[in-house]
Amino acid sequence: MAAAALNARDVRWMAWFRTECDKAATPEDRILNMFTVLKGWFESEGYHGCAYINTAGEVGDPADPVRQIAKLHKQKLLDYVLELTGQLNTAQPLPLARQLLILIEGAITMSRVMGDYSAADDARDVAQLLLKQLP
Repeated sequence: MAAAALNARDVRWMAWFRTECDKAATPEDRILNMFTVLKGWFESEGYHGCAYINTAGEVGDPADPVRQIAKLHKQKLLDYVLELTGQLNTAQPLPLARQLLILIEGAITMSRVMGDYSAADDARDVAQLLLKQLP
C-alpha cells in the first residue's frame, strides 16, 4: 500500500515539478528556477519534506519496494536535471547534473530538518556559481 501511494505521488510530483520548472525560457533559467519552485513547495501548506527521503530513511533493506521506489524517483529527478544540463554548452552534463541533484536534495533536507526554507535560495546561489563556471 505504501509503495502504491509512493508510485502515484511520484507521477504527480514529477509532472508538477517539470511543469513549473519548464516555465522559464532557457535551460539555465530552468535550472535556477528549480530552486524557486522548491522554495514555493517548502512554503506551501502541508509541506512535510520529501516523501521518498522520509520513507527510505525508515526502511533498512535496500531491496525493499519502498527503497526501490525512492531510488527510482531520485533517478527520474536526476534524469530531468540531466536533460536540462544536456542543453547547456558543456562537455560533461552528467557531473553537473549530479552536483545540482545534491543541491536539490540538500535544500529539501535542510528545509525539513532545520525548517530553513531559505536553503533553496542558498542552493540556487551555488547552482548559479556552477553555471558561471561553464565555458
